[in-house]
Amino acid sequence: MWRISLRARKEIRWANFSLAKRDKQETERNLCSFFAKPQRRLGYLILAPILTLIPCFPLHATGDSTRYLTPRDTVYLSINAGGEKIFEHKLVKGQTVFSLAKFYGLNLDMLKYYNPGLNVDNVPLGKKIKVPIPNRSIIRYRQKGFNPRQYAPVFYRVKAGDNLYRLGKVYFRMPEDTIKARAKLKDGALQPGQLVHIGWISPFPIQAEAQAARPPMPTTIKKAAELKEKFEAYAKNKKLTLNRNQGIATWQKDMPNGQNHYALHDQAPAGSVIEIYNPVTRRTVYARVLGKIPGASYTNNMAVMLSQPTAKLLGAKDPKFFVKIKFYK
Repeated sequence: MWRISLRARKEIRWANFSLAKRDKQETERNLCSFFAKPQRRLGYLILAPILTLIPCFPLHATGDSTRYLTPRDTVYLSINAGGEKIFEHKLVKGQTVFSLAKFYGLNLDMLKYYNPGLNVDNVPLGKKIKVPIPNRSIIRYRQKGFNPRQYAPVFYRVKAGDNLYRLGKVYFRMPEDTIKARAKLKDGALQPGQLVHIGWISPFPIQAEAQAARPPMPTTIKKAAELKEKFEAYAKNKKLTLNRNQGIATWQKDMPNGQNHYALHDQAPAGSVIEIYNPVTRRTVYARVLGKIPGASYTNNMAVMLSQPTAKLLGAKDPKFFVKIKFYK
């Protein structure tokens, strides 16, 4: 009579487990492919409480501990005030904001810009981090040999005021007829909350060059990051003292939208770099001081005058807003 060793029995059990796991993953992939099609989204919405238990149906893309995006994820895009495509990545065990930023072709300063108040040194698991997706990273059409199972489907969630022209010409650079067909529209009327299948995205890292091709924001962020390094270097100079003040910041909306970050400040030395913090948006930006505030523009509570790129990075919407400032002298 043949006797099976303990090691052999363990290998058999592991083989059975692996087969079961592979069958389970294949079933999940089949469900993903089935419900990823726009005409079946109603079924997905009805079964959402159940389907969200399947890894490919998180409300926010998560990937796994080694990959930040997998074909089992579904990417839901929104459009921010700057017209950029944004989706939220939910951080899971084994992932860090440092490697997440690298995966999406970003640096930490860019990631903090899209996530005001983000403390990169202490990010709890489950934190939803906003990530910009460059237009060129979205695959809009199936080419010969294209296998959609190897890519994560991308959907756009319609908001109030959207129409076919905006989605096709402004957001995704696609023919309106294509958007209409994928949304299964008869009269062309989009409804808020409606999901429109835009295309697919690769589970492989986004190249930094693709992110840098989104003008003009990445350029201004890069310049701001360089100024930040100069400001932080002041702390190593024992001859300089850290000073603080706060008050109203002003900027002119009709000024040319350049790439330079500069400020006019009465106390900081000309040529130095100051730190400006907007407590409403919780954004911090650095700017070079060109000189003092002109007397004709000065008011009692005015603290600083800013260039347009600096004000925009701070999230300013009004020509006057409250800020807190740090500077060395």
